[in-house]
Amino acid sequence: AGRVCYVFNRPQNKVSMIYTSVFPALITGNEKIFELARDGKARLISLINISVAGTLLGLSNLVGTLQTESIPLSGSYGLLVPGLFILYGICTIIGVLLGLCLVYWAGAKAFGGVGGFGFILDLIGVSAVPFWLLAPLLNYFLQFEFSQATRVLLVIAIAGSFIWSFILLRQSLIFGQGLSVGRATLALGAMWIF
Repeated sequence: AGRVCYVFNRPQNKVSMIYTSVFPALITGNEKIFELARDGKARLISLINISVAGTLLGLSNLVGTLQTESIPLSGSYGLLVPGLFILYGICTIIGVLLGLCLVYWAGAKAFGGVGGFGFILDLIGVSAVPFWLLAPLLNYFLQFEFSQATRVLLVIAIAGSFIWSFILLRQSLIFGQGLSVGRATLALGAMWIF
């Protein structure tokens, strides 16, 4: 824990070193990561999380498509086809997170939060690690065929990812927006309904 706290007080100079140092805080929803967002120092971390989630979503589409159809992956298509799937995934995640930002903003403002689109994008971005699993697993579950045993495992993994995302987004409302635990839970419950 001391190492993570130390990194929060350092200037941002080496992105990979900083990201790997704050990764445990991103997973657990440590208050310090939301302080970075409040101070406007989490934009790069947010963009990395969003890009990883989009890349994994695109790769889940590629894997599912390869199971059902024959697509060219040899020669110049070896980079082009996966790149298009990844680009599709990143664009999809950006669209979904922009929609989540609007709903988050409305929920936060309704329960007494401070709002601000860039700030909310940073808060959601630092809370996006569960979406690395949730988005591709949910996509794969809804779009592709698989065995009953795989279906059960996917449902368990999706439920766990959903609970994890709920906890981290609630933490962002508590530490980032200054809401109480009860108000943050109600606000997030209302957001998930929409």
